[in-house]
Amino acid sequence: MHPDYSSILIVDNAEFIRMIARLRLEGAGVAPKNIHEAENGQEAYDLVVAQGIPNILCDYEMAVMDGIQLATKLLITEQRQDIRFVLFSGTPLAKITAALAGTGLNIPVIPKTRLRENWHAADFISAWFPELTTTLLRQ
Repeated sequence: MHPDYSSILIVDNAEFIRMIARLRLEGAGVAPKNIHEAENGQEAYDLVVAQGIPNILCDYEMAVMDGIQLATKLLITEQRQDIRFVLFSGTPLAKITAALAGTGLNIPVIPKTRLRENWHAADFISAWFPELTTTLLRQ
């Protein structure tokens, strides 16, 4: 069975950031019913396991399980090749790069300001979630 790439999970402890990401994705044509949210990595992990959500846009710093821990669990430990994982954060890139070093992860990292200020929906979705592009609602 092939994964259903029409859904995406936004993971961030800040409700405001989840709202911005949701609005950006809806504006790009992602159906609202296909956008899911979680407040931390553990909640996200539970949703991914229960619902099979393959696209994950995840914050780095969160309580319970951070974004790198979630990515490591899904992509390294469980070897989920069907997952498209993008880490986003307001944390300085040097700190994130240092945290990623030695994990074996090769995931894109983008600044949160890209969601708020420099959003180019087509580029964002097609670059990091290519399978999602084919499911966008035509407006």
